Amino acid sequence: MSARLDKGKAKFNEVYGEGKADGLVEMQTGLAQDLARYGIEFNFGDIYARPGLTLAQRELLTIASLVTLGGLEPQLQGHTRGAINVGCTPTEIIETVIHTVQYSGFPRALNAIRVVTDALIAYGVEVPPALGPDAD
Repeated sequence: MSARLDKGKAKFNEVYGEGKADGLVEMQTGLAQDLARYGIEFNFGDIYARPGLTLAQRELLTIASLVTLGGLEPQLQGHTRGAINVGCTPTEIIETVIHTVQYSGFPRALNAIRVVTDALIAYGVEVPPALGPDAD
């Protein structure tokens, strides 16, 4: 196993839990396992392992990117879990999605907020109450 893959697995497991990197590869079949391994090496061994941002900051940035791209609900659900695991609060996660509306539009932001709130509830995390129309 390469040092890059080891580094990527360590960072992936830090975000998602021990053994999850191997699980990502094993859920693929045959040659498709190579793509999962590439993702672990590049995304987590090269990018997530860089200095300068915390894992929490990286997860919020990832959530914002996924919302803006749209159509990536399984990844958004997974990164919501990852964000909670690395210490992001439900408020930070939801506010990240709300912030994207100005760039991604209401349809994508509304679809994403549903995925995120459902994921938070599924993980047993309390969703913060609405601020309401009189909030500053």
